[in-house]
Amino acid sequence: MTSLLAMVRANLKMSLRNRAALFWNLAFPALFIVIFGVVFGRGMTVEFDVGVAGPESAYRDAVVAALQENPSFVVSVGDETEELQALADGNRGVVAVFAPDADGNAEELPGVILYYNATEGPISQVAVGAVRQTMIDVAGGPPPLPIEERPVTAQDVSFMDVFVPGILAMSLMNSGVIGLATAFVTYRERGILRRIQVTPFPLTSFILARVISQLLIAVLQAVILIGMAWAFFGLHLRGNPLLLLLAIGAGALAFLAIGFAISGIAPNVETAASYANLVTFPMLFLSGIFFSMENAPAWLRPITKVLPLAYLVDALRELMSFGNGLSAIWLDLLALLLTFIIAMAIAVRFFRWDSRPA
Repeated sequence: MTSLLAMVRANLKMSLRNRAALFWNLAFPALFIVIFGVVFGRGMTVEFDVGVAGPESAYRDAVVAALQENPSFVVSVGDETEELQALADGNRGVVAVFAPDADGNAEELPGVILYYNATEGPISQVAVGAVRQTMIDVAGGPPPLPIEERPVTAQDVSFMDVFVPGILAMSLMNSGVIGLATAFVTYRERGILRRIQVTPFPLTSFILARVISQLLIAVLQAVILIGMAWAFFGLHLRGNPLLLLLAIGAGALAFLAIGFAISGIAPNVETAASYANLVTFPMLFLSGIFFSMENAPAWLRPITKVLPLAYLVDALRELMSFGNGLSAIWLDLLALLLTFIIAMAIAVRFFRWDSRPA
């Protein structure tokens, strides 16, 4: 029994000393809770803009009254054409279009079509589900006529058209920050950088080779991800390919520079991985990849404007999803360039040839 307890104690010590394991087992899920708690707020009510159209009826009026009593809904009643246009413009989350009473029979519930923006993904599904449940509650149970749901997309933009650029941006971030930070600290710990220092081969050429290889990998990542989404999920390919390459290159350079900066600050590989995850993880959920930040607290929205991943996501979506040109992404490219300059300045300031104790 004593030996068993000693072994348990030894394993606990090893687990507690493993910083990477502590991060993935404790800090990683804790960050999930913190980020989602901050974004959606403790006790904060999420608002959905709902449009209502169609001929008046007792059922429609009751649904409108129920929606207006709920603080989660901002209700607008108007003409069908105007409400659907507002949906296309992004000013409505859901538009409920009521049909006339069946054969003038007021006792039968009219059919309802719920139009929603398909490019909003899970957020639209939540809004549709909430509106649908309100209609069922007003009817006192499932209505005898079906409630039809119809996705509406501008420019024939599908959910995948909006989702894939975000995933591509995430891939470029992870490759640049996590991959490069840990690789360079490994080079330093193994003495590779020190050996390069005493050879005729300049360090700048070594770093340039690494950057060029990472840029080639970034392009390959983009080709594979875009090709897979196009072949299997019907991704629409839009925008100028040269501008797309420019955006990918700018994003890759920005995150490579962040990886260099982390490699200069981190004393060892384990710490570099933790620092890299602490940098990338908040950006993963605060840059609009998985859900819109429009429902985030007002104080949080300006913070999301300084995240480089948000600018890369926006640039790729403007090009790939909507086929826009340089005029739509120049500010995003400028933000990525500034990120590159600042991160490289930090990397040069803290660069070290030799490893040091943690």
